[in-house]
Amino acid sequence: MKTVAQTVIEADHFYTIAAHTGNVIQAVEDTKEAGTVRLGKYEHKPEQEWSFIRVGDGVYRIRNRASGKLLDLTMTGTANGTWLHLWEDVGGTSQMWTVQPTPEGTVRLRSSWAGGKCVDTVGMGAAVGTVLQIWQEVSGADDQLWTIAEVKERAKRAAKKAEEPAVEAAAEAAPAAEKAPAKKTAARKPRTTKKAAAAKAEAAEEGKAETAAPAEKPAGNSIDAKLDAILNAVTTLVKALSQKAQEPVQPPADADPGKDDGVDGLLAGITKAAQDSAAQAAHRSGRTSYEAVCEESQAAYDAST
Repeated sequence: MKTVAQTVIEADHFYTIAAHTGNVIQAVEDTKEAGTVRLGKYEHKPEQEWSFIRVGDGVYRIRNRASGKLLDLTMTGTANGTWLHLWEDVGGTSQMWTVQPTPEGTVRLRSSWAGGKCVDTVGMGAAVGTVLQIWQEVSGADDQLWTIAEVKERAKRAAKKAEEPAVEAAAEAAPAAEKAPAKKTAARKPRTTKKAAAAKAEAAEEGKAETAAPAEKPAGNSIDAKLDAILNAVTTLVKALSQKAQEPVQPPADADPGKDDGVDGLLAGITKAAQDSAAQAAHRSGRTSYEAVCEESQAAYDAST
């Protein structure tokens, strides 16, 4: 027979009580059927864990971790086949159990109330859902042998479960953190930048063209103003000279009467110079109607003579 290490039972510790198949004694109080203490697959539930409250030498009350109720005998029965159930602590002998170790490291749980009968399974079963009962000792019966093991991994399991989501989250975040900078690489930006620069340059050229077009008007206006100023100056000068010409002039004693050095020649020269200046200004400004200026100057000259 397989031998296991004997578990030392201590106060304020929790234990599992397992059959030879590994299924453990558990409380199933929510069931509508009879038999609230059965075997089940261990799933680290508090209904499957027990504490041992010492009341004498090797004698204990066995308390369920989930409900706090004690392992008891149905109707305080003492006969073979009496089922186990859970009950509030009443201090009765039917709630007292002697833990008897065996050489193999297992134990028998004997009822102090029922004359030492052993915790047993109905039909000698050990499958999940098997109901527990008491029965007189049967030599070699595996269904009367139990392995008590301390629950040590609860805190570690809780910490491990708490760490697992954090580790998974960190593992998922790590690739994301490595990929994040790739989204911001400058390799893809030049396309957008070039398009933006081209559009911006085109808009700037259109803006310059629009700005330059109105700039021509002030230049044209400035030349027109200059032409008008020249014309006015010439007209004023011609009129002033014309008035001067009407005044009697005493020729010098050595003057040649046959030589035309009079005002008429001077006026003609000034008029010709004004016409040439007006023509050049009109040519620089791109105008083709400078003849009108010349005609006005000629008219002013003819009027003065």
